[in-house]
Amino acid sequence: MIIIYAFFIEPFSIKKSYLSIKQNIKKPIKIIDITDLHIYKYIFFHDKILNEIKKEQPDLILYTGDSIVKNTDKNSLNIFFKKLSEIAPVYAVYGNWDYYDLNMVNDVYNSNNIHLINDNSISLYYGNFTLKLIGLPIYKKLSYADTTNASYTIVMEHIPDTIFYNKEAFDQANLILAGHTHGGQVYIPFITKLFLKKYAFYMRGEKKFSNNKLMYINRDSGHGLISDFFHLQRF
Repeated sequence: MIIIYAFFIEPFSIKKSYLSIKQNIKKPIKIIDITDLHIYKYIFFHDKILNEIKKEQPDLILYTGDSIVKNTDKNSLNIFFKKLSEIAPVYAVYGNWDYYDLNMVNDVYNSNNIHLINDNSISLYYGNFTLKLIGLPIYKKLSYADTTNASYTIVMEHIPDTIFYNKEAFDQANLILAGHTHGGQVYIPFITKLFLKKYAFYMRGEKKFSNNKLMYINRDSGHGLISDFFHLQRF
């Protein structure tokens, strides 16, 4: 039963988590966070993910990397990101698997207007409200740390502890979004946490820091964070 759950049920389940963040903004912004697609071929599960995202009617989609595997079908990758970008603007950083074929990843992103902010930052304006997105490179410091003030700052990274290489980004961050861990790779209720309890913070979910700073480690593309301002949804 454990094998059936771990390999045939859990990987194809979709779970939404919601986080409401109170901010001084006239119209709420809905943001969806997804990660770790690891697309080989486009299948029914990708339609399920896209349909669930579409239902939420987000204003913004944040993607924290790992789009491919070693033998990804480029057309399949293109289909997913084309459909995703038609729902809302998408901002992305690289994951470690993306480096197997950065040319393919970049081609697909460029073709579908996916805004890559890896080792960069961007400010988005909603009236008097400024949302700053900082995209961290993997396991190293930002080439340039933008310290411009913003109403709210989200740091996007793939590997959770990359933030600790980047004090300037950590100090600015209100919310830190990461992926990579897959919630312990194969998450079996109760059992995974029992055996990996020492490393649970790095597996999944929320980690609170001082000054109301929050890190959220997303499990994979079947799980997401929806944030509503701010309403953030985890997929």
